[in-house]
Amino acid sequence: MTMKHEATTKKEGTTPLEQEGESELELLARLQELDRQLQEKTDLLAASEREVASMDLELATLRQTVTTARAERDARDGERRELEHRLEDEEAKMKDRRMRLNRVRNEKELSALRHEIEVGKEANQQLEAQVLGLIQTVETLDAALAEQQGALTALDEKFTIELENHRQRIAELTGEVEGERAARDRVAEGLNQELRAKYEQIFSRRGGTAVVEIRNGTCLGCHMHVPPQFFNELLKFRDVRLCPNCHRILIWRPEAAESAASGR
Repeated sequence: MTMKHEATTKKEGTTPLEQEGESELELLARLQELDRQLQEKTDLLAASEREVASMDLELATLRQTVTTARAERDARDGERRELEHRLEDEEAKMKDRRMRLNRVRNEKELSALRHEIEVGKEANQQLEAQVLGLIQTVETLDAALAEQQGALTALDEKFTIELENHRQRIAELTGEVEGERAARDRVAEGLNQELRAKYEQIFSRRGGTAVVEIRNGTCLGCHMHVPPQFFNELLKFRDVRLCPNCHRILIWRPEAAESAASGR
């Protein structure tokens, strides 16, 4: 499979990188290396950002737990204080009723006052029980809140250094990614637009391997032999061709072939 392009000369608009002596295949191979490095850095950056987001979420969740626990504790303590105020008022009224007992001479009024005192006494006993229950509840909530606050403080201290390191790494990787993306774009601009689009399509579909070497008639991408005539034409014309089997872009490097031959 051959990708045909119009022959161009320097005067007709040969790309700057081709003018410097790099062929389209060499440009594609260099672009692939840059894309792989960029993808690796981008993945590292995304992983660091996920780590930061995860730690931030864990801290935020625990802070919310502490906030909720504190609000619950304060609400119950507020109820306790309100009941204590009511109990104080009722006890003051009870004291006043007892003082009135000595002044009342009418038996009917005396009976009614005594009944009022008994009812008030029972009500006060209920209030006292509620106050005691709330005191115990607040003490339990205080213990839980102290434990949760301690866990939050420990986690915050643990994550402080880790988050700082991750954020520093994110800043470094962001700068590296921007630099490598600029370098990648410069190389990509030296390619024919149609060829560039084809390369990017293969790179995406083939898991980051769009350009592969061919040695002794074998594609190193799929490890399948290509037809002899196809291989001979590739060596002769050195144009952009796709492997008939895996449809990756093939590149033949004489130095690699010589090295492989000398190693046998």
